[in-house]
Amino acid sequence: MAVESPHARDIALKWIRSEQEHVASAGWCTYSGIVATAPDPDLDLEEIEDLLDTVVREIDRTQNRVRYTMNGFVISVGAYVEPLTKRARSAAARIGVVSVDMGDTACKVPLATAYIDKIEGMGRIGRKRKTIRC
Repeated sequence: MAVESPHARDIALKWIRSEQEHVASAGWCTYSGIVATAPDPDLDLEEIEDLLDTVVREIDRTQNRVRYTMNGFVISVGAYVEPLTKRARSAAARIGVVSVDMGDTACKVPLATAYIDKIEGMGRIGRKRKTIRC
């Protein structure tokens, strides 16, 4: 729901800065939804590049769930923002394998480089979602 708010970007940026794990995670997830649905001309590409730099700089020392959603943000930028696909792929290569404690489950953290490559192989780079809802 936050993604579809007219205040989505401001909310996402506020939440990203939170010290609370679930709030910060929601911020990264919200911004991922924005890049997945908003037309590229409506996006602040410099801001997104700065956020990619933040991920590269901070992902190893941030909270568990936040690492997972930061990784998802890199994948979203690489998949949905064609002008930044190369930059996202570079960030993905720099962060490499992201370690997240998923508890006693079979869940795995996707390798961002491989995921972006897979989407590119399907010819879907830059293809936006109509809605964030499944």
